[in-house]
Amino acid sequence: MEPIHLSDYLDPSSINLSLRAKNKDDVLKELVELLNVDPKSKNIALELVGSREALGSTGIGKGIAIPHVRSTIFSRITLVYGRSDKGVDYDAVDGGPVHHFFLVASPPIDPSNLYHPILAKIVQLVRLAKNRKKLAEIDSKAALLNLIDELTA
Repeated sequence: MEPIHLSDYLDPSSINLSLRAKNKDDVLKELVELLNVDPKSKNIALELVGSREALGSTGIGKGIAIPHVRSTIFSRITLVYGRSDKGVDYDAVDGGPVHHFFLVASPPIDPSNLYHPILAKIVQLVRLAKNRKKLAEIDSKAALLNLIDELTA
């Protein structure tokens, strides 16, 4: 299988390095707003991602959350990245604030079968403290895209 480059699924317009949200619901709204879909689809996506969070938080700890949604409103896998310097109370498994959010949006059936490998790549990226520190220090969308590819090569 060819190597997966997260930057292939993350458009600069889908990156927000200064989220304003102070709570989980508002973070999800800000992230969904970055999806490249029509307003009606954004409403559906927000409802679906909220329903997914109600099942259990996607805050995996160490300042990371990976909300995800699968729906026919998406024609291909898309990533959104948001960063909150102050951190957000997100009901993460470790109880700590979340600073880095990776929203994964996917069609229900992914012919490329990349949904789980992409989730695994994100976990690989954020697993190490030094990588999380680099994500926190990045100052531009282009630098973020380069860093993500460098750290997951």
